[in-house]
Order: sequence, then structure tokens, then C-alpha cells
Amino acid sequence: MSTTEAKTGTKRKAAWQPPVYKKRNVASTAKGFAGVLVTCDRTKERQVVKDILNILNDTADKHYPKDVDENDDDDDDADDDSKTSAEKLAEEIKGLKKDKGRFIALDSGVKGIIMIQIADKKIPVVALVNHIFEEIEATKQFSSRFIQRVIPLENLCFPDIAEITEAVTPYIERHFKDTKDLTFSVEVKKRNSGNIASMDIINACVAVVGSAHKVNLTTPDVVILIEIFKNVCGVSVVTNFHQFRKFNVRSILDPPPVTGTKKESSKKTTEENAAKKDATEEEDKEDDA
Repeated sequence: MSTTEAKTGTKRKAAWQPPVYKKRNVASTAKGFAGVLVTCDRTKERQVVKDILNILNDTADKHYPKDVDENDDDDDDADDDSKTSAEKLAEEIKGLKKDKGRFIALDSGVKGIIMIQIADKKIPVVALVNHIFEEIEATKQFSSRFIQRVIPLENLCFPDIAEITEAVTPYIERHFKDTKDLTFSVEVKKRNSGNIASMDIINACVAVVGSAHKVNLTTPDVVILIEIFKNVCGVSVVTNFHQFRKFNVRSILDPPPVTGTKKESSKKTTEENAAKKDATEEEDKEDDA
């Protein structure tokens, strides 16, 4: 017990962990699935999990509603009378176990990082995140104060050159195979993982793209994303990385500065001085003419 706890008689609130965290590193078990990597303010992970699950579910319900098999419902109604109460209860429990939700919060092993596994493989993760950012751009509103970035990952794998290459190749080919003269860049972000060199990853991705396309680090047509955290790697290939400010929610919202601050006053004075200088230079040019 710490000194503070001894004095106050209270215990510090435990950091957020998913229910199965103590059993296994669940993020590593999501390999082969798509996911959403969420960065947030530290110590706010618990609230962010609630926020992002609500956001993802609302967006998915709007753009990718669950399929309803009407024929199955009709068959169930027809056979309903012939089933005992025990059979009906068993089927209901089986259905509840089967429907665990389309999004599962996992522990990433890194503070300020939340990993959301997309259990429903029918939902395209890049398009899903695009819908979220399109709404943010249109409304300038977002229903979470603590989320910083929402990054789509099309496939999760082990952070090894061979596995990363295998995981990202289908998505690279989808964008580059039948297209000429596209520009691209490779963005590698590592968190709590130093066993693999970023340059090795970049070179592997460039080799898959091939020589028909050129690298552009400022305004690329396509961005290859490699996100590594602990012993998990997420890969994705996107076309709107810079449009959505590197999937940074706060950069898009960009709240206006508070009026009357010293910083704003200093900025205004600098701009006024620059304008006066330009005007003086123009007058000098006219006098010389």
C-alpha cells in the first residue's frame, strides 16, 4: 500500500482492463481479423471503450445493418408449437452465445491505446472509419472528448517481416495491380515494440508495390499503414490518410482559439506588423519607380 493510500484509507482506482485480460493477451488472439486502433488520453481508456463502441455500432447500424433471415423466422413460428419450453430456452441461450456483438474491445498492452476487433467480417473497416470521419467533417462534432485517433486496420498479424508482407500484399495489389502512375508512402508507427526496424518494413512494402509507382511523402495517392503495438501488427492501405489529418479527430474538429488570450493578441500583433511591412515595401517600390 502506498503512503497516500495509508493516509487516506482509500485505494487507487484500477486501470481499465477487458474482462479476459488476466487470462490471456486478447489483442494477439485477434490475428487474421480487421480492427480499429484508437488512441486516447491516458487514464481515460474505460470511458473511451464505451464511446468508441457506441460510435462504431451506430455507424455500422446506419451503413451496414444486420441481415434478417425472414424465412428462418417463418420456420421458427411454424415449429414453435411443437417445441417444449426447455427446447425453446436452449435455443434462446444458444442464440445469445452466438451473438457476441460485431465489435470487441481488446487490451493492446499499451497505455492510451485501445484495440477494437471487428468480429463481423462483412463490415469493411476502412469504409466504416471513412463514414465516421465524413460525419465529423460535415458536422464538426464528435461524441467523445478523449479520443484522439481512429485508425482502420484491415488485417492483424504478428510483427515479423514475412507475416507483415503476407498480410499487406492483398491490399496493396487491390490498389496498385491494375493502376498506373500512382504515388504512395509507407507510414510505420511502433509502440512498445523495438524488435523490428521500420526501414525493413518500408523496404518490404516498396518491393511489393513495384517500380511502376513512385514514392511521394507529402501528397501521396495511397498510404500503406503499418501499426505495431507490443506483439501485434495491423496493416491497412488507404487513400484518405491526409484528407482526414492522419485519422486525427481533434485536427479535424480544430476548435477556434479563445478570444482575448495573450497568444492570440501576440499572433494578431505579428500579423499586423507583417502587413505594415508589406505596405511599406510596396510604397518604397512605387517611390523608386
